[in-house]
Amino acid sequence: MPGVPPDSGLPPLFARDYDPVWQVCEELDLTVSHHGGGTGIPTYGNHDASLAVFVTELAWWTNRAVWHLIWGGVFERFPNLRFVLTEVGIAFVPDLLKQMDYFHSEMGKGRLGEIAFEAEQVPPERPSTYFARNCFVASSFPGPNESRVIRDLGVDNVMWGSDYPHHEATTPYTRESLRHAFSDWEPGELQTLLAGTAARVYGFDLAALASVAADVGPTHAEIAVALDRIPADATSPAFLRPGSASAGATSL
Repeated sequence: MPGVPPDSGLPPLFARDYDPVWQVCEELDLTVSHHGGGTGIPTYGNHDASLAVFVTELAWWTNRAVWHLIWGGVFERFPNLRFVLTEVGIAFVPDLLKQMDYFHSEMGKGRLGEIAFEAEQVPPERPSTYFARNCFVASSFPGPNESRVIRDLGVDNVMWGSDYPHHEATTPYTRESLRHAFSDWEPGELQTLLAGTAARVYGFDLAALASVAADVGPTHAEIAVALDRIPADATSPAFLRPGSASAGATSL
């Protein structure tokens, strides 16, 4: 599902115009996936700074689909709808949900700052409740910083992504990237992040895939060995050191 640029002339995703689409997806048990890179973005024009501004703002245009659907009441009207934000970072989610929950609490009192709200404009549940029930993040190349965010957020709502075949993908050092970020994780946590949540969201049969997993791996024993040396030619932000600036943004 693409985003809707504000200069497209189309209704925004929080409009009820799309309710027939959400209804059919819910009825068919079809997961809605929103691709991170390159959709929902306005035209920047031909300026020297256009590309720099584009890459700086790209993640915001991508991530806003989450708050558009939550504030738009989509998950209230269609409680069984599954929505996946793909090829994005994960670090933005906890602060976003805290902010939205605060807004929600104030809106429920009738106003947020100088802005008055009617009761019908306020979703019945907190935004974090809708996110936990309906939203999933397919996080590209999470590193050590993001691994802590995933644990805090809840691994049941997150799927790991390599971002293959992009330049910033973990390939050809995927096992090394997993060791760098998740060497202290328990087997059950890793199984959920690397397979379980994706199987639940997209309906994969893990038993049928067991023989492929046995050939491809990785095993928990492989990942449990902390990475002692980052490959010199690794190009993925997954290899950023803990505490350094996080990629955290939509990949390109």
